[in-house]
Amino acid sequence: MLVEPIMLWLWHKMGGSINEVLCTLSVFACVSLPVFLLVKWVIYIKNLPPGPWGMPIWGYLPFMKSPTHLHFHELAKKYGKIFSVTIGSGLTVVISDYRIIRDAFRREEFSGRPRTDFMSILDGYGIINTEGALWEDQRRFLHKNLRSFGMSNMSREKTKMNEKIMHEVEMFLNRVESKRGAPTDISSYLALSISNVICKLTMSVRFHLNDPRFERFMKLIDEGFKLFACLASVNYIPLFRHLPWFHDIRNKISQNRAEMAEFHQNIIDDHKDKFKKDSINDITDAYIHEIRQAENEGRELFQGKDKDRQMQQILGDLFSAGMETVKTTLKWAELFMVLNPEMAREVQDELDRVVTRSRLPTLEDLPNLPITEATILEVLRRSNLVPLGTPHATTRDVELDGYKIPAGTTVIPLLYSVHMDTELWDDPEAFRPNRFLAEDGKVRKPNYFIPFGVGKRMCMGEVLARMELFLFFSCMMHNFNLTLPKSAPLPSLRGNVGITISPEPFEVCFLKRPLQTNVMAYMANNAEASTPIRNIGSH
Repeated sequence: MLVEPIMLWLWHKMGGSINEVLCTLSVFACVSLPVFLLVKWVIYIKNLPPGPWGMPIWGYLPFMKSPTHLHFHELAKKYGKIFSVTIGSGLTVVISDYRIIRDAFRREEFSGRPRTDFMSILDGYGIINTEGALWEDQRRFLHKNLRSFGMSNMSREKTKMNEKIMHEVEMFLNRVESKRGAPTDISSYLALSISNVICKLTMSVRFHLNDPRFERFMKLIDEGFKLFACLASVNYIPLFRHLPWFHDIRNKISQNRAEMAEFHQNIIDDHKDKFKKDSINDITDAYIHEIRQAENEGRELFQGKDKDRQMQQILGDLFSAGMETVKTTLKWAELFMVLNPEMAREVQDELDRVVTRSRLPTLEDLPNLPITEATILEVLRRSNLVPLGTPHATTRDVELDGYKIPAGTTVIPLLYSVHMDTELWDDPEAFRPNRFLAEDGKVRKPNYFIPFGVGKRMCMGEVLARMELFLFFSCMMHNFNLTLPKSAPLPSLRGNVGITISPEPFEVCFLKRPLQTNVMAYMANNAEASTPIRNIGSH
């Protein structure tokens, strides 16, 4: 190449002195290498989305403000609908435009997960934090089987799921009614009832209130969220891995995971002992059936990973993802109804008119309850439960909206900005369910309403979550008037930011709703409402 001619030219120019040639080359290298690296870095930066500058090693981390979603919201206003920021040693791209989010997340190259210590602890098991062939296989398998157990919009499957959920709804209503209007925080009641829906679906297990197993189970889940949040700084500053506190956290996580794994393994072993291939009752049965079928056919499963560990993590993933989000959304719904009594009255009037006072709402009523459904949708929008969405990662170098994004980049869908965009929503800070109602009174869900995410990795439990939200919320509103205790201050809408944004703790008085004359008149004129009125919630 060019090296030999240059060496010969320098050799002759310097009188054949090898020392002088080497000295000149060394100086040239010392000068040109930094220039080369600088040019390469400038080209790299130029191709990235715009964003704030940071510091060596720390990146932009020292300038980050809390809460992160509000800080990113302000950066999006300054740098645009897609910006980049280096946090510690890792590059992050933040997208605040729903069109770009939809475009990116439908593509295979954006379906990865960020490489974090959380992922290394899970060791590639489960579904939430896996990627590639294992994730695709697991998602396909779970979609198929969850639909067969009732997570479907088909009428037959919907009826099965309605029965499962309604049993827990009625237990929830009975617990609330037993408080006889006293100030109550329903968080623990919701956690128990929603947990039981998921546990019955996945492993045919039900917990009871004050059950020590359930209390320990929930403590492990809660501790897990907090401990993994403590690991966040290590994901950005790898040097922190060598600090003593990091090892303490990892050891505690390992202990908790071992205890959780033992709990799930006992259930798996019990299912194996009682398994009948013609009686598949839950997700655990479905996995055992698939594993035994694969063994008979000599077919590999889970990309060679340990089968029991995969089942353990799947059960944990489905529970942790499905319980917390639904419970917290219902707490927000409770809060918005207390703060907006006129809206609560509209929901109750619609329920009384359509459902009547002779029974509880069912999933079959949903198409005829647009105000109730629109209220739930507005709760999902306004609460911004998961403001940063679920982080994705690029699996290879990719171009997006004219910018080049390297492989391994963390990609954050800033759902908070989408759901609070003044160009998309009129007065987004206000709680207005009618924004989801068309002129004909039917529910209208715009394509920029994306609380469950979009694309290949959108929430696979969306169907179940919507069913639970509707049944718990509608039955609660049909059964009770919600009021604040006397002299209690108005609860704040600020919320506590953690894995999700949850309301600050508050109590509400749940007052049994009396029958009203307009309801009686409606029922007297309705041929189908001739059955005796029963006291809803007392059964």
